Amino acid sequence: MSDFDPSAPPVRVALLLPEADCRVWQQRIAAALNGLPDTEVRIVRVAATHAADAQWRRWRNTIAELGAAEPASVDHAGLGEVWDAVIDLAGIAELAPWRARSARGVWQLLDSQGGHLAAAYPCHASITSGQGGELALVRDGAQVLDSARFFADPYYPASLGQAYRSAEILLCAAVRELARPAGPQPVAAFTPQPRAGSLSRALHGLRGRALAWRRRLKAQWLSESWMIGVVDAPIQGMLTESFQSRIRWLGERGRSGYRADPFGLPGDTRRLYCESYDYQEGFGRLESLRLDEQDRIVEAAPAGVRLPGHLSYPYLFEHDGGLYAVPETAARRRCELFRIDQAGHWQPVTTLLEDVAAVDASLFAWGGRFWLAYTDLALGAFDNLCLSYADDLRGPWQRHARYPVKLDHRSARPAGTPFVHEGALYRPAQDCASGYGQAVVLNRVDLCTPHSYREEIVAECRPDPRGLNPHGLHTVSAWGERTLVDGKRYVFSPRELGRKLRQRRDRTFGSAGR
Repeated sequence: MSDFDPSAPPVRVALLLPEADCRVWQQRIAAALNGLPDTEVRIVRVAATHAADAQWRRWRNTIAELGAAEPASVDHAGLGEVWDAVIDLAGIAELAPWRARSARGVWQLLDSQGGHLAAAYPCHASITSGQGGELALVRDGAQVLDSARFFADPYYPASLGQAYRSAEILLCAAVRELARPAGPQPVAAFTPQPRAGSLSRALHGLRGRALAWRRRLKAQWLSESWMIGVVDAPIQGMLTESFQSRIRWLGERGRSGYRADPFGLPGDTRRLYCESYDYQEGFGRLESLRLDEQDRIVEAAPAGVRLPGHLSYPYLFEHDGGLYAVPETAARRRCELFRIDQAGHWQPVTTLLEDVAAVDASLFAWGGRFWLAYTDLALGAFDNLCLSYADDLRGPWQRHARYPVKLDHRSARPAGTPFVHEGALYRPAQDCASGYGQAVVLNRVDLCTPHSYREEIVAECRPDPRGLNPHGLHTVSAWGERTLVDGKRYVFSPRELGRKLRQRRDRTFGSAGR
């Protein structure tokens, strides 16, 4: 059933842009809003000025989104005209005159300190903290309509563009909600943090540089070492606080690589699939494991599928008595569905996504449809949740009207099996606030239709800082009355370091040769 009225008139939006000094990011948002269906956008020029120091003026010449630009068209609307919403991309000083001309208030994009996106240094405090950027879509300076928390390099100039790209996604999603409403939207009060002065901002900038440098050193000299674990409780046990403490790790830590992304065969308490990553080769393969009665790994063999490139996340799904798999094949820019027969052979069924670098794709049924949740690498590796849906497992598959449906590096990227408990749908996701796969959180899905999606974090599972794998968790998968997980420790691997150094050498000499 459709969740909007196709006979409704188009949504009318006034878009406020500066009468002078318009920037590339503002032009791009205007173009994106103009391209939305069921929407009529009027561009209105307004007076707005913002202080800029020498550093900010220099960045205007080096950061692409801050370059000078002109909007494609301008409409000097009459003073008596009223819109469904007024979107302020200029950073006006007085909201009251425009609030009176908008049925749903004046919308602004503000950072966590209340700074407007058009002002100098937006999202500076959050980006340089090392915990990612924060941006809120705020109505009338008081109510948060939606928000984005994006993964960001702590070095501010490297991540500022992501703030503007996140703003475009937020605004397009909010305007689509106006055109195709799905009932009352939850709103929260906007409470900005104290603003930093110029000295504090300079110190934050130095902190961001140091954090960025530390991340680069860690990525160069240390390696992720994942291990598979099991919990003797069903996956809904994640809703309890004791879930993490019950993890038992399987096998020994590998020197030449690691195992991660475990998914157990339904109805078989001893067999599972996982990713097997080789440090020297630098990519993963799918592996089939068999456990004995004491959960020791007694057999390991290649999975029954051979595809080129990196393979991981062998997600399993039962339907009409058949067992299906959706492995991660982002390097091939396609997402494929396989059927696994009794002998363990993987037979291709259909292509779910074409020309999309989808990672951690997780298939589930809900509301009479099949859904595929994934992160699109074209939008970022850690902070976006995308959905596609179909009435039949073999397709055709369609993108959700909001793409992505969520921007939040704390709870977007899929992390295992969605499940239903007491009538509610839950979706595991990765917490990547300051790095990949730090922990797993559990979202309760409150709304899932082809045009709307809402979920809320209700539980989390974090690694034991004194345990065998203290640095991350990023998969929880249902296995009947048990649950499979994986955990991470950073280690020094001569094999992977050698590969990284060779790649760096090849890039350096390759660039010199060109």
